[in-house]
Amino acid sequence: MVKVNGKTIRAKVKSTRNPLFADEKYMGSEPAWDTERARGMSDDEFNSHLRSSFRYYNYFYSVKELRKYVNEWVKTSGKIDPATTRAYLKSPDRYTPMTLCSLIKAHDQGMPLKDDALEKIQGWIQSAAKHANEDDVPAETDKKSEPYRPTIQDRLNEKLADVLGEMEGWVDEVFVRSKDDHKIYDFLTLQKVPQAQIGRVRMVFQTKRDELKLAKSGQDEQLKEGYSQLKTADFKRILSWFDRALADVDSFEKVKKIQRKARAKKAPSKEKVVSKLKYLREEKILKFVSIPPADIVGASELWIYNVKTRKLGRYVAAQFQELGVKGTSITGYDESRSVSKTLRRPEEKLREFAKASKVQLRKFLDDIRATESKLNGRINADILLLKTQ
Repeated sequence: MVKVNGKTIRAKVKSTRNPLFADEKYMGSEPAWDTERARGMSDDEFNSHLRSSFRYYNYFYSVKELRKYVNEWVKTSGKIDPATTRAYLKSPDRYTPMTLCSLIKAHDQGMPLKDDALEKIQGWIQSAAKHANEDDVPAETDKKSEPYRPTIQDRLNEKLADVLGEMEGWVDEVFVRSKDDHKIYDFLTLQKVPQAQIGRVRMVFQTKRDELKLAKSGQDEQLKEGYSQLKTADFKRILSWFDRALADVDSFEKVKKIQRKARAKKAPSKEKVVSKLKYLREEKILKFVSIPPADIVGASELWIYNVKTRKLGRYVAAQFQELGVKGTSITGYDESRSVSKTLRRPEEKLREFAKASKVQLRKFLDDIRATESKLNGRINADILLLKTQ
């Protein structure tokens, strides 16, 4: 009771919410281990219990909150030498993995440490110990740390973490909501999840479904107790939801496989294609300079002049094809229409050729009174490359 303006009134007491307790209503309490029973478990049963512990600690705790259990184990277990122990206790939290914290906390709850787990824990402790006092920056240094530049893989993992977080949120919701409005296939399509990461998405649903199935069967006492708040109808509804979720993931994976195309071989550059072509770059008497040979690739016509034989020729691309170059030869031309004629007065005719329009060039060779000969496709050091179309 308090007095306000001379009147005695009942004071309002603010209620405090315990988020841990509230969430445990749906997540279950902290997994406990029967040490003797755990030693006789099969690998699958043991790992199922361990995953339950990991989920619980990842949901409710941070590394900073669990570090004290790791520190205590390092000091009292006798598994870490004194020098490493002293160094580890001085290391920053960021070098202690959450998996290490979860293993030690589960061990504190009765889980026996298997040889492979103990080996990993010792490796993590030794690795973290190398960073002892790392936060203590010497006063004389003025060097600025390099800015973090995430790799492409880092960005993909960050995006996948967001997708998995959303999925795990849906899994949590399905235990407390009867309405199903999650469109997993549409969500995966919208997020453009790569085919290589679909397996990690599937594990979000598959692991929880297997655990729920085992709890329903009653074969696992700890899981049976952890899901004791669910009724038979709840089990049926939630398992049905997981089946639909996995079916959506499978459908999405099939579509991704169909859409996946073999990587197309990168076409070489035009410059590389014509790199071996031998031609006359310049004719000083006639004052003609060859065009860049790369212009030939993809053209429909090529005009050439052989200064040694005085032959003016025109290559015409075959139907539905383009001219190309292979080694020192022209490819893709129509053999019947690609012809040349000998010029009697080269200087005069070539000046006329240089001034001719596209329409005039169509009949330019026809107007030359000379015997027509077929072109063989070969280009040599006596040939000027005059024009392409």
